[in-house]
Amino acid sequence: MVTIILLDDRPGFFEIFRTIATGAGDLPVVSAGTDAEALARLSEGDADLVLGRFGSGETGGIRLLEAIRSSGSGIPVILVADRADRDALGHAYLHGADLVLDRLPDSLESWTSLTGTLRALAGRWRREENLRQENGIMEAVLNATPLAVCVIRNHVVVWANRTLQSMLGYQEGDLIGRDPVEFMAGEKEHRRIDDGLFGTRDEFGWGSTETQVIRRDGSLLSCHLRSRPVDSEDPSQGHIVVGQDMTEYHRARDLLRRSELRYQDLIDNAHSIILRVDPRGIVRFINRYGETFFGYSGDEIVGKPLLGTILPDRSRTGRDLAAMVREVMQKPEDFEVNVNENMKKSGERVWIAWTNKAIRDEKGRLVEMLSIGNDITDRKLDVKEVSITIAPWKKALIEDTDIQEPVFDAVYEIAAEISREGREGKPVGTTFVLGDTPRVLARSRQLILNPFEGHPREARRITRPELRETIKELAQLDGAFVVSGDGVVCAGGRYITIDTSAAAVPKGLGTRHASVAGITQETRSVGIVVSQSGGRISLFKDGRVVKVITSAD
Repeated sequence: MVTIILLDDRPGFFEIFRTIATGAGDLPVVSAGTDAEALARLSEGDADLVLGRFGSGETGGIRLLEAIRSSGSGIPVILVADRADRDALGHAYLHGADLVLDRLPDSLESWTSLTGTLRALAGRWRREENLRQENGIMEAVLNATPLAVCVIRNHVVVWANRTLQSMLGYQEGDLIGRDPVEFMAGEKEHRRIDDGLFGTRDEFGWGSTETQVIRRDGSLLSCHLRSRPVDSEDPSQGHIVVGQDMTEYHRARDLLRRSELRYQDLIDNAHSIILRVDPRGIVRFINRYGETFFGYSGDEIVGKPLLGTILPDRSRTGRDLAAMVREVMQKPEDFEVNVNENMKKSGERVWIAWTNKAIRDEKGRLVEMLSIGNDITDRKLDVKEVSITIAPWKKALIEDTDIQEPVFDAVYEIAAEISREGREGKPVGTTFVLGDTPRVLARSRQLILNPFEGHPREARRITRPELRETIKELAQLDGAFVVSGDGVVCAGGRYITIDTSAAAVPKGLGTRHASVAGITQETRSVGIVVSQSGGRISLFKDGRVVKVITSAD
C-alpha cells in the first residue's frame, strides 16, 4: 500500500492518474488543493509519496518541494511539468525532487509504468526511513549508556558517543578526526594499550586493558578499555572501543582493602575463637586467636574436619559429638547457641560456648556455619547443666503471649532439672502452664489446697532461687503449676477441666499431655510437660506439640 498526496490545484488535473491509481487497488490518493493543505496532510504521517505539478512562471509544486526538504523530510516527491522546459526541469531537481516528468503520461502503459516507479520510490524511502529510525534509536542508546564508546578507523576517531565526550571534557564533535594517541601518556603506554586491545582477544573477539587517559584539562582518568573490529572480515572498517570510568571502582577497592585490613586485624586480635565450617564439617577458616587457643597452625587445621582436631567423637559425659555435628548442619537454626566439650591439640578437654550463624545462598541452601566461641572451662560448670540453648525456638514459642523471657527461662530450667534429677532419685513427671493466667484459672480447678495461696507475690516469683526446691518438692503431687506471664506462681496441684477431644497429641502421650494441648488451644498460654517415664520435655502452644526435648539433648 502506497498512499500518495496529490497536489491538485486545478479542476480535472491528473484525473487519469487518479483513475489508474484507484484501479491499481494499492495506491490510495489524498488530494490537496494548496501547499499548506499538502503540508498538513504530511504532518499526519500517513503519506508515502507526493505528486505535484509545476509550470513556467509558477511556483506551485516547487514551493511545496522546498517546504518539504527544509523540514528535513526525505519523503519522495515527483513533479510533473506543464510543458517541456529543460531549465525548469533542472530547477526542480536542484530543489530535491526525486523524479521530474516533462509531461503527463499519454497512454495506459506509460501510466502503469509510472505507478510501478511510484511503488519503487516509496518502498526505498520506507526502508531508508526505518533504517534512519533504527540508527536514531541505536545512537540514543549509545549516548545514554554510562560506557564511553567510539569508532576508530585509520588511527582517527570517526564517531564518539556523548559519554566519551563528557568523560574527556570535550564538546560534541570535538573528538571527531582526532588521533587517539593524543589521549595516551607517551609512546610506551601507547604500545602497551595496543598490545592489550589488538594483540590478544578473548573468545568473543574482545581485547582489553586498563590504563589512564589524558582529559582535556590535563588530568588523568583511570579506565578499562575493550576493543573489537567493526567487521571481523574487513579490518578496514575500523574498531569499536568501549571504555569504562574506573575512578569510583578504584576508590572503593582502596577503601575495601583498608577496611579488610582493619577487619582482619579485629578478627586476629579478638579474644574469641572465630571459625567457619562447611556443611561437611570441614574447617574453612580459623582466626589467629583460635589457632593459639587450640594449639594448631592454620595449615594444620584449615581443610581438616572438626572431628579429630578440635572436637572429640564423644564428650567425657558420653555425648555423641559426631551426631551433634550432623544435626547442627541439618537444623542450624536450632543451634544458634551451643555449649559443648572441645579438645586442644595437646588432648586437653575444654568447654566452649558457641554462637552460630547459618550462611545460606540465594536458594536457601546452607553454605557454611560461622561460629564464635568463648572458653568457659574456668567457670567450673557442672557438665550436666551444659546443653543446647533454647534461644532459637524460645522466641517463637513465647511470641504473641504475655510471657516474659526470664520467666520462661526459669520455668524451663526447673523442668530440665526435674527431667534430669527427678526427686530423691525417683523419676518425676509434672506440668507447667505459663501465661494468660485468668483464662487458664477459669478452665481449671484445684485437686488439693493451693499451696501458693495467701503468700506475698514477691515470695511466689518463679525467678527466686529459693522457690526452686519448693517447686521440685511439689512436683511429686498431681496437677499442674500455673505461672503468670510476669513470673508469679498462682497455683499448684491444678486440674485442667477442659474438653480435650479436639486436642491432637502424638501417640504415646497421655492425658497430662492432652489436657495441656487443650488448654493452650483455648488460651494464649504455653505448656511444659515433663514425662515421668524417660524425662522427656514436651512444649505446647496453640493446641499442639511445638518441640520435644529428650534426655539425650
